[in-house]
Amino acid sequence: MIYSQELKDRTFKAYEEDVSNGVVRQRELEEKVLMYYRRTTPSLQEYYSRYTPEWEAFYSSEHLPDMAFLQYLKQMRGAFKKRYELAELNIDYYISLLENASLLRGEGARTKEFFLDKWHQLLTRKEYDYQYMHINSLCEGFDLLIRKQGKESGNKLLGSRMEWLLHNYPDLYRRMLPYETVMKRNPAIRQLARLLGKKHRDQQKYDSLSGVDKKRLIRHSPHSDITGVTLGNDLNSLLPVEYCYLADDALRAVFMERYAEKRLQLFDYQSKETEPVKDDKHKVSGQGPYIICVDTSGSMQGNREILSKSAILAIAQLTEKTHRKCYVINFSDEAVSLLIEDLGRDMPRLAEFLNKRFDGGTDIEPALREAAHIINGNDFRESDIVLISDFEMPPLSRDLMEQVKVIKRRKTSFFGLVFGNKPEMEYLNLCERYWEMKVTILLHKYEMNITCFLRVITSSSN
Repeated sequence: MIYSQELKDRTFKAYEEDVSNGVVRQRELEEKVLMYYRRTTPSLQEYYSRYTPEWEAFYSSEHLPDMAFLQYLKQMRGAFKKRYELAELNIDYYISLLENASLLRGEGARTKEFFLDKWHQLLTRKEYDYQYMHINSLCEGFDLLIRKQGKESGNKLLGSRMEWLLHNYPDLYRRMLPYETVMKRNPAIRQLARLLGKKHRDQQKYDSLSGVDKKRLIRHSPHSDITGVTLGNDLNSLLPVEYCYLADDALRAVFMERYAEKRLQLFDYQSKETEPVKDDKHKVSGQGPYIICVDTSGSMQGNREILSKSAILAIAQLTEKTHRKCYVINFSDEAVSLLIEDLGRDMPRLAEFLNKRFDGGTDIEPALREAAHIINGNDFRESDIVLISDFEMPPLSRDLMEQVKVIKRRKTSFFGLVFGNKPEMEYLNLCERYWEMKVTILLHKYEMNITCFLRVITSSSN
């Protein structure tokens, strides 16, 4: 428990500002601390056992008779001198006292007790110092603390939420972060972010107690009508067996893990009672979900690929800032979908997509059909659709164009990021707005210059 608490305290102190700024979530830090603790805690067994022989010697000697104890000290004289400095424990002094103790009644027992107290004190301190030294070494080896201190690259780790998430994927971080930073500052991306879900912006939505009467909240009545056993983390309903984990230092970490995962065994009650609750619901964004259709064909390789992926990163951050869902559909010869509800949790799958190379032919129709299917569901009604492509491809088929017109009449808005020189205008005419991205990248200087030309198109889908 000392190790786990020390590790947690150091980590949360180091990232206190980042947690308060929303760059890092508290839950994410707790998960990483727990993962590192699980991985390194077996090494603690070594310092538990380092002083085991000496402790065994201590406990075997404390019940010896006075004369036998004197002989024991004489036999262990050399061992004591190796382990303790003269100023700490003068073994010759105690042997001399015990040899002369026969002259005074009870002096031998008092000397023995005094020696054992001194030995116990010194051994306890040595063990604690060694344990703390090992704990300190393990804490200093925690990668999050190393990164925070800038020991890996000589630079600070954090600056944005995306930097934090990308640092778990070093290769992706190295390739994407410079472009992600520029794209985040890009006026086209900022304008697109403001427009996404704009029609929903005036709607009030709440989380927390949504769907629950704001005046009353149902709870279990206290310890009556027990119907069985369930799982959770209500400490007032714990089965007695669960308290055994708290009584054992070695098992306390298991209890805390099961508490965090809501897997503790609890009494389940039939009777319920209600109690007043504060109306502490807070507003969340009323902006609707959005769908990103990104062209992953061979014609998008190179600079276009890098910047379109950067645009996805910039747009994906809206899922956390505005509590919205994002559906990414990448298309070339076929369409592959990815749902992002929580950027921190879904980052591994997004990173997997971003690490794939763009290749193959161009066929946007499967992606638009998938988008139309998604919009027909309850969760994505009136979604905004973002098209990222060079749009150097054939026009839409007649039946798909009719499907697009139907979903546009349902208040779905289309927006486009254009990376091509000769785009098919039929797609751009679907968009309320599109941004033509002309990009120059100076890789040899690790510089980027982006010029964005904003064009406003009046939608004429009807």
